[in-house]
Amino acid sequence: MVLLLPKRFVRVVAVAAVLCMRTGVAHSAWTVDANGTCVQRWAPSDLVRGPRAIACAPLRPVRTMAGGAEYAWNKNEWWPWYGVVLGAAVVGVSGAAGLVEGLWWICTGVGDTLTGGYFELTPEAGLDFSLRPEVSAVIAGSPPAPTEDHCGRPLTAAQ
Repeated sequence: MVLLLPKRFVRVVAVAAVLCMRTGVAHSAWTVDANGTCVQRWAPSDLVRGPRAIACAPLRPVRTMAGGAEYAWNKNEWWPWYGVVLGAAVVGVSGAAGLVEGLWWICTGVGDTLTGGYFELTPEAGLDFSLRPEVSAVIAGSPPAPTEDHCGRPLTAAQ
């Protein structure tokens, strides 16, 4: 038995699911307050958070494929025997992961556009409008721990 739902109901549920994915509220711009702590402040630039993510999304598969190609090319233990096969696989998987991330950025960008960026649905990586190659976390694992806080100050061992 196939359950047929009206298209409008499916769209409303999909938008509600995207909007409810994160429970945090955006404070956006990171600044140092009077006490010397790094805090977030709301800024008018948050209104373009969603459109910026939507504009960056089509570039994501290209960036991850280029990053995957760089990663595969620099793996010396693969060359020359497995380089062609494994290199092509890395580039393909990177492109597929980039496509999924790009689609996610479009969904969260629509949510941020509808809410004015208030819920900060789009990940920070989705706001980087550049052509710089980037290795997908699917290939290279999680990124290294940050060395500075959001305000640009170096982290110490106590933090």
